[in-house]
Amino acid sequence: MRKSTLLIFLMLVVLAFTGVSQVINIWIGGQVAELDETWDMIVGKFEKETGMKVEVQLFGFDIYYDKLLTALQGGQGPDLAFADLGGWVPTFAEKGWLEPMGDLLDSWDGTEEIWPNLWPTVIHNGERYGLPWYTDCRLLLYNQIMFDQAGLDRDNPPETWEELVFQAMKLTDASKRVYGYGVSGTKTEHTTLAYIIFLYGAGGQLLTDDYSAAAFNTPEGLRALKFYTDLALTYGVSPNAVTYNEDDYRNMMAQNRVAMAIGGPWSFPLIETANPAIVNNYTVSLHPYGATPASVLGGWALVIPSASENKENAWELAKYLTSFDTWMTWIEAKGGPMPSRQDVCFSSPVLQDPKWKVIFETFPHAVSRPPIPQYPQVSEQIQIMIQDVLLGKVTPEDAIKTAEANVNAILGK
Repeated sequence: MRKSTLLIFLMLVVLAFTGVSQVINIWIGGQVAELDETWDMIVGKFEKETGMKVEVQLFGFDIYYDKLLTALQGGQGPDLAFADLGGWVPTFAEKGWLEPMGDLLDSWDGTEEIWPNLWPTVIHNGERYGLPWYTDCRLLLYNQIMFDQAGLDRDNPPETWEELVFQAMKLTDASKRVYGYGVSGTKTEHTTLAYIIFLYGAGGQLLTDDYSAAAFNTPEGLRALKFYTDLALTYGVSPNAVTYNEDDYRNMMAQNRVAMAIGGPWSFPLIETANPAIVNNYTVSLHPYGATPASVLGGWALVIPSASENKENAWELAKYLTSFDTWMTWIEAKGGPMPSRQDVCFSSPVLQDPKWKVIFETFPHAVSRPPIPQYPQVSEQIQIMIQDVLLGKVTPEDAIKTAEANVNAILGK
């Protein structure tokens, strides 16, 4: 072997062992995965400032869980990944697939700025396995242009279920494929989230306080199931619910085809990107409720898979993405979603918009999804329950009874 070739080979070996030549692989899922240009900007700045190379893969919400699950099961996957705050982190941590982050978080100067009610969503057996990156609470997103056209007050959205039906029916013209409200009925987390809002809005709850058993097979839970599915089946104010979910409805809203749907702060940059003309003609309000105001807390955390061989650099990228300066840059560019950092929420001029005032007022009403490893399985049973009713396979009474039995079996009852 020539000396020059040998020297190059030895240099590559050294670089590999020092990590300098390693690429940081990050997987981004959920709604923000649609903002590819913004990710290019943020990641490009990180690469320029650090000299590190980042490879980004973006996944839609519908396929991301299965992709990430398959990778982690096989001991593969990225160095840094997004994980839904709806039970993914404790689920993956229980399997040994995630790196504990407690010591890293203890030494990071941004930890105290994270909204306190987000930490329980990333804890398993007392240890933190994720860094919450953005959060949200779901509200009613509505198109004010369509309200104007239907003769409704654009500043007076429905507050109760009765008002929701009345206004949604006035806004619906199925012959023109125009609808008043979007019912999510696909086999995705969107459907569970919607049911949780209606369930808690009826005065019910999903599981017992200790998460040991189902708690939704009650008069309140049945009322929520009937009303939610009746919006599509009886009142006809939604497109085919088993085909569409809130992501679809947001795009239809941008096209003036669906007037109201569940949404949140992540929706703002997406709906404005889909139709810049709608910027001053949509807003949010507390979602209509049957008995008590309700919302559900969501968002995504950054996690480091145990199989990663580039954990130190992955943490550097996680800190960068969650830094005050990066979040301020993101918000200035896109106007949302809601940062996990309190200091950004209350410092950014962009977040003083009236829509954000509604979000911050709604946040105290938001419940979190159960932070237990079995949550994804529980959620699947709720999705099946909703779909079976929408498809006319069973009555709401039978569907909720079956879902209760299946959830209790999952929880070991």
